[in-house]
Amino acid sequence: MNIALFLDCFTPMKNGVITSALQLKEGLEKKGHHVCIVSVLVKGYENKDPDVLLIPQIELDFGSKQGFGAALVNHKKVLNFLKEHKVELIHSHTEFMIGLAAKKAAKKLGIPRISTTHTMWEMYHNYSPLLGIKPLWRTYFRYYMKGTSVIVAPSVKAKKYDNLVVPEIPVQIIPNGIDMAKFKQKPMTKEELHDLRARYHLTPEDKILIFVGRIGPEKRVAELYQAMVPVMKKHPHVKMVFVGDGPAHEELQQKANQMGLANQTVFTGFVDWKEVYRLYSIANLFVTASLSEVHPMTLIEAAICGVPSIARRDDSYLDLIEEGKNGYMANTDEEMTELVENLLLDEKKLKAFSEEALRISQKFSAENHVARMEKLYKKVLELYPDRLNDLWDENLLDR
Repeated sequence: MNIALFLDCFTPMKNGVITSALQLKEGLEKKGHHVCIVSVLVKGYENKDPDVLLIPQIELDFGSKQGFGAALVNHKKVLNFLKEHKVELIHSHTEFMIGLAAKKAAKKLGIPRISTTHTMWEMYHNYSPLLGIKPLWRTYFRYYMKGTSVIVAPSVKAKKYDNLVVPEIPVQIIPNGIDMAKFKQKPMTKEELHDLRARYHLTPEDKILIFVGRIGPEKRVAELYQAMVPVMKKHPHVKMVFVGDGPAHEELQQKANQMGLANQTVFTGFVDWKEVYRLYSIANLFVTASLSEVHPMTLIEAAICGVPSIARRDDSYLDLIEEGKNGYMANTDEEMTELVENLLLDEKKLKAFSEEALRISQKFSAENHVARMEKLYKKVLELYPDRLNDLWDENLLDR
């Protein structure tokens, strides 16, 4: 098969969408398929890959500190690129300018388009008030999805949303996956673990809570920190590590100072993905209060490193957290405080949860993700354009 992936973010930026798309490309190519990418050009990046078309953009950032923007799409250039690569199917990973280019190209070429819903954009109104106007956003979302053969939902939560807003389009669930060997390149030695802790002024006796992701309001990082404060004040050996950057970074730092917890709070700033596993490796427990996730890569990453998770109850975590085995979901921020304290101080349970996290992580390998996506692509090409209703079959990818 010849497949084109469309996304509105690209290297050297780092997020779950880029990770997912690049892993998918690599995995499909190993199976003998040809995959090209249409995305945006990030300032300062030089592209030398003939299978990648990067479109200039106006960088708007939206407080992300990574260079998000509006692509200046030359549709003729996109079409010529797709024709040159004999593309049979387009897979869009964005609803914005590059996604609209995917929509237009698929229609022009008469080929199927599928779309993955990676993000609950209605929760991101702090970056643009327009996203918070549900009728407006959902009208646009329906327009964008029109003509899509099938929607890929990474989780039950995404499927529920897609079924609600565009009930006329079939949805298939394909969970995110991670290339485990590439992510966790090699186990860290005791000396390396000790040195890394020392770099951030953490002692071997400290219990480490970790959050990895964008430090932004949509992740409810302020609420998360507030929920951890009672545990940290009661137990001085409990430390909180925030890995990442974003618009709420400075506010959190100020809060740590105001609460007298600056010595128990670490802000690493942006960390290269190749190094993130090292920080998970010194952590005891992953914590998140975010309710804006679809199917977060970070919980999979934590599990690969044997780190249990405690999160606010949300459908996005349903297959990631098996309650009472590798973590818990809290109904309130206050309950989260209690669950974190109890698990963190129970050495026996924490060890058992860590072992379960490793076991559960095996479900979310890149190989599983690629295999299910490959099967869906073949089905779409087989059924397009007259039998797309067959894609409603919930067991389609399990047979």
